Amino acid sequence: MPLTIIKIILLTVVVQIGCVSSRVSCSLDALYEKATALEVGVMMALFAFVPALFAIRSGQWIDSVGPKKPVLIGICIMSVAVFLPLGFDVKTFGLWPLYASCMVNGLGFMLVQMTNQQLVGHLSDAKNRTNNFAFLAMGYSAANLSAPIASGYLIDHLGFQSAYAMALCSVIIGLVAFVLLIRSKLPSSWNRPKVVKRKGSFELMGIPHVRNVLIASSFMSMAWDLQSFMIPVYGTEIGLTASEVGWILGVFAAATFFVRLFMPFISRHLSEWQTITCAFGLGALAYALFPLFSGFVMLSAVAFLLGMALGSSQPNVMSLIHTESPPGRTGEALGLRTMLLNMCHTTLPIIFGAAGSVIGAGAVFYVVAGLMGGVSVFTSRCEKQSLSRSSERVVDELEKERQTRSSEK
Repeated sequence: MPLTIIKIILLTVVVQIGCVSSRVSCSLDALYEKATALEVGVMMALFAFVPALFAIRSGQWIDSVGPKKPVLIGICIMSVAVFLPLGFDVKTFGLWPLYASCMVNGLGFMLVQMTNQQLVGHLSDAKNRTNNFAFLAMGYSAANLSAPIASGYLIDHLGFQSAYAMALCSVIIGLVAFVLLIRSKLPSSWNRPKVVKRKGSFELMGIPHVRNVLIASSFMSMAWDLQSFMIPVYGTEIGLTASEVGWILGVFAAATFFVRLFMPFISRHLSEWQTITCAFGLGALAYALFPLFSGFVMLSAVAFLLGMALGSSQPNVMSLIHTESPPGRTGEALGLRTMLLNMCHTTLPIIFGAAGSVIGAGAVFYVVAGLMGGVSVFTSRCEKQSLSRSSERVVDELEKERQTRSSEK
């Protein structure tokens, strides 16, 4: 793996620790101030609202300007976001600093995440692209594992301000590391053909193999949203402490890290679509089990099963996005995917929060379990419309590389 990709992954870990810590702390802070599930749902929706509006344009901008400027601007925006609840205490100013923090944080992290995803795909070749995305996803898992646990302990023992301070320090460290160690090593442009005629980004939805990836990715995002939002709500409802809620979220993240560690082995035996189908099936089982338990140990075990399922999907989705997208429009496709995901992030927490307030958090888990089971049937049929199996694409791309070297000689 190139050293630059390793640096990008480490940067992603540090910055996402700040993002996740701030997001978890905001939701728990609001719940501790007696906010309703619906109010917290609106807060989490704001995290995705602005990215949903600007994702496609941001993807096109990233395609045109290269990776350096978007990452720098994104981290600077995140620095402002994580400072807001630290500088404006909730007990004095109410929930408004939390709302503002989530909204601005989502915009900054979107720019960093989309650019880093495109960088990993750009710097990889056909043989190791899925594996490199698995390592990037392991970075996400490491951040999702450490941030909630650390935040929970800080909140329980030192208060919410200490958790917000940790988030700010993490983002500032990422900013300094990017400026001093990474920025100069990144390419100035993507060195891809410019798209002269563009009918619109939603034209990509008319390409069957691209559309299928985007649909599967959106439903997987729904499943991911539910665990990050409803586990704190459900845990608070049944009387778990902030540390216990943080540990359950951490166990979920540990499982995503664990399954991604074995992704090179899995990818040799299953295609991307087969792995995604298994993820939806196991995810449906896990969500059906959640409401059956109220003890910390059993909830942690179910969270681990869910993490194994959902964690296996992202590297395969990202590999398919880069493989199936038209030449020169990878950032645009990532932007469209991000817009769809953030539409889910915007609407679903409100829907989940309202449903949780009416029918209880446990019943929401059953609804999502049914949806995931249905989507697994859809994804099982998607491989036929995909361009080809991963192994066949590797052979084709290697042959193209061989022909290109021969023509250069």
